[in-house]
Amino acid sequence: MRDILRLVVVLTGICVVCSFSLAIVKKGTEERIEYQKIKFIKAPALKAVLPEHDNDPILERVKVKIAPEKVITVFPAKKGGKLMAIAYETAGDGYGGRIEIMLAINVDGSIAGVKVMKCSETPGVGLKIVTEPWFCDQFKKFTVKDKFILGENVQGISGATISSTGTTKAIGEAVKWFDEIMKELG
Repeated sequence: MRDILRLVVVLTGICVVCSFSLAIVKKGTEERIEYQKIKFIKAPALKAVLPEHDNDPILERVKVKIAPEKVITVFPAKKGGKLMAIAYETAGDGYGGRIEIMLAINVDGSIAGVKVMKCSETPGVGLKIVTEPWFCDQFKKFTVKDKFILGENVQGISGATISSTGTTKAIGEAVKWFDEIMKELG
């Protein structure tokens, strides 16, 4: 009985030490892991949507509170130290699940670019929001003050109404955050 108790105490001690070690390593590498995820997953989208800049938007990213329970990461694009545009993520509901979008807006409020980063839409139909460049490019004619209405000033993709609607609604909601973000950035 005494041997079993000693074994339990020793194993519990080893588990506690290992747990604390893992927690310390996780905390110590958390920022670097986040940077790597951004660099390899979001950087291609940032490159596609942001105008010419000479800073590293990933290194200069900031967290901005846009609602009591919503904080987003904003990627500023600067040229010569002057803010040119900002980029941030938004998401909408598509036919096959969430559609993750990177949205870039120039400081004057005009949309600099839109890129669908991730979606699980139907290949050949809903996936056209990714494979047809004109769909995302059409948003560049808008500003944050415009309304985005599918079928009126936004052309949808035939057969992919839900995907087109989800993307359009997500962008329409996300542009409303622009003034709050610019106020936070100063």
